[in-house]
Amino acid sequence: MTNRLFHRHYVMTLLINLLLFITFYLLNASLPLLAAKRFDVSQAALGWVVTSFILATVCSRPLIGHWLDRFDLKRVLLISAGLFTFMSLLYVFVLPLESFVYLIVVRVLHGFSFGMLSSSISLAVTTLIPKPRQGEGMGYFVLSMNLASVLGPVIGLSLIQQEAFFFYFVLVALLAFLSFVLMVRLPLESQHVPNRIAFRLHQSLFLSRPLLLLATVLAGVAISSTSAFISLYADSIGHVPYASYFYAVVALGMVAIRPLAGKWFDQKGPGFVLFPSYFLYVIGFVLLGTFPSLIGLLLAALIIGIGSASIFPGLQTVMLTYAAPHQKGKAISTFFLAYDSGFGLGALMLSSLAAEVGYSKMFLFCSLIVFTSGLIYWIFNRRNQSSHEKNLAS
Repeated sequence: MTNRLFHRHYVMTLLINLLLFITFYLLNASLPLLAAKRFDVSQAALGWVVTSFILATVCSRPLIGHWLDRFDLKRVLLISAGLFTFMSLLYVFVLPLESFVYLIVVRVLHGFSFGMLSSSISLAVTTLIPKPRQGEGMGYFVLSMNLASVLGPVIGLSLIQQEAFFFYFVLVALLAFLSFVLMVRLPLESQHVPNRIAFRLHQSLFLSRPLLLLATVLAGVAISSTSAFISLYADSIGHVPYASYFYAVVALGMVAIRPLAGKWFDQKGPGFVLFPSYFLYVIGFVLLGTFPSLIGLLLAALIIGIGSASIFPGLQTVMLTYAAPHQKGKAISTFFLAYDSGFGLGALMLSSLAAEVGYSKMFLFCSLIVFTSGLIYWIFNRRNQSSHEKNLAS
């Protein structure tokens, strides 16, 4: 393989990932609102529309990690994509059946298939990126998720406001089907080792880098705060019409820094990119907590966008560098398990904190969480540098 990054199949994975995460963010941001309009259930019950999906996603991670290392990558990817497409189609029956319980069942099945597919495509893209450009390639890959985080909620909320409920679910199925068609055309190299080892939970997790996983969990907690609470925070400071601008400016910051950050990551090393990124991410949360104004909201969004753009793909790339070829599936699924756990726990923990102390102090607390994540990564980096130097000396 040459060092060319933007070849046809790599670009296809970017489009697949964009479609996949548009579906994810479209449903998570707007489906609770649709459920509130269509079903006579309590506010607490509506929370399960998102929670059931996330829990199912977390449960799928160890299993798909085991399969990715045991079976052919292309086969696992297509099975995952087929299940995801089928589960996406089941939403169409939510309206005629008029059952909230059925909706939750579909969310559980959809969440499990999403966990399988997102892990599979994240491993698949690494086989299509030249090794000297892994940091840059993963950065653009994650950027497609970031763009989906802006497009998904806008599309979903627009359809809900127009009460185009049937088309809403048809669109979900079409996006999944289109991503499946594109995946069929991907040429993938499998890295599995044929064996008949049965699934064991502890053997299906990549736990040899616990500090890196802990840094990832804390990063997930911080990211959950801006994903779940910005609209409520904007409402509390009297700028709710501009909440969507926050996400647009975050995406602008990510797009602006991504071409440079990816190249620096590969040429100068992870620390050169991750340490400044952590610093900016901390500053962004401090601004959110101390300047409750429209200017403060948008300035914080820009800094958070620039700072957070490299943290998720950077930690993911570092994790993969410590995994042997036959452990890549295990490593990628464990990384997502750590991130999903942080994201889910963060939403629960921070909502309680915000109820007690307010959103401004909650975001200040998030700055400490980000700082702690960065500090843990710094310790991890120092320890591994020391080990490397000792190996060279010996």
